[in-house]
Formats: sequence, structure tokens, C-alpha cells
Amino acid sequence: MRGDLRAWALLAAPLGALLVGCPLPQPLPDYPEGQPVTPPRVVVNDTFRTVPFPETVVRVPAGCPEAPLYALRATLRDANTIEPIVARWFVNYDLAARPTVTPQFAEDLLGAGDDSFDRETRSFEFPPYQYASVAGSGASGTAGALHVVELVVSNGFDPNFDTPTAELPYRQPKLGFEVQVYRWLFLTVTPSADVACPKPPAG
Repeated sequence: MRGDLRAWALLAAPLGALLVGCPLPQPLPDYPEGQPVTPPRVVVNDTFRTVPFPETVVRVPAGCPEAPLYALRATLRDANTIEPIVARWFVNYDLAARPTVTPQFAEDLLGAGDDSFDRETRSFEFPPYQYASVAGSGASGTAGALHVVELVVSNGFDPNFDTPTAELPYRQPKLGFEVQVYRWLFLTVTPSADVACPKPPAG
């Protein structure tokens, strides 16, 4: 009997090591064939969460010694808690100026698989003075400069369009999927009491 137990122990040891080294299979999202897939959406305002700088036009003070900086972020709501979401940030996206079509920042937000429908993007720090303004507007950092920052999210970007030379670079969904977009418009204006330059850091 003791010999049998020893034999089972010898067999079980390598099996246990294999199980430790193998991750458990994770659930995969199940999309109904031929049906449109509901995209995640940006929560603009649900009384508990609001996007930062929700005004129609965000006014930026011009010519400040301490350049203004804006921390942008968003809550994404998705009823499918296991599918991954991709969030991409663009500044002045313009097909006529191909360098602008490349995401300035992108991240994958994995589903937790629990009862939480919300996921938080990381903060995108936007310094208006450091980006060329929209063509036809004022020079960056001066009154009249215009910048457009976009958060584009999807649960199904088409990887065939993830190149600067594609027809709609980095923003084309796969068949049956959608993208959602939220835009911030930054207009640089002459400083005033309502639109003041940021204070320099202490010390």
C-alpha cells in the first residue's frame, strides 16, 4: 500500500507542475454572427461622472510664460465586461496632413469580467503650445490658434487600417463594429480674468 502511494506521488508531482505553469483559459466575447456589435460609449455626464472641460469650446490663454496643460480622460461604459476596448487619442486629425493621423496615445482597456460596466482611460496630458494649430487658424500659442483633440474608442478596430497610408488611418472599425468619438475644441484667446495664465510652480 505504501509503495502504491509513493508511485502516485511521483506521478502527481510533474502533473501539478504542469498545471501551475498553464494559465486557466479566459472567457472570450461572443458576438452574434451577422448582427451589429454594440460599441463602448464615452460617458459625457451621468451626474456622477463628467468628462473634464465639458464646455463646447475650451479657451486657452495666449502667450503665457508658464504654458497651459490640460489633463483629459474619460469613463468608457460597455455592457460586455470581458471584451477589450481600445482608446486612441488624436490631435488635429487631418487626412490632408498625414502626420496628424497617427495616435498621440493609445491604450488597451481589458475587461475585468465582473459586474462593472465602466473603465477609466489613462490621462492624456495635452499641451496646446507644443502642437501645430489647425491649418488656417492662428499660430500655436497665439490668439486665434485652434486645436481639436479627439478620443476615439472601439471594441473592434480593423488592424488593416492601422497604418498612416490607409484610407481612414487608425479609425476604421471591422465589419459589424463601430467607433465612438468625443472631441475637445481648444481655442487660444487673449488672456483675461476668466481665461488666466497658469501660475508658475512655487519655488
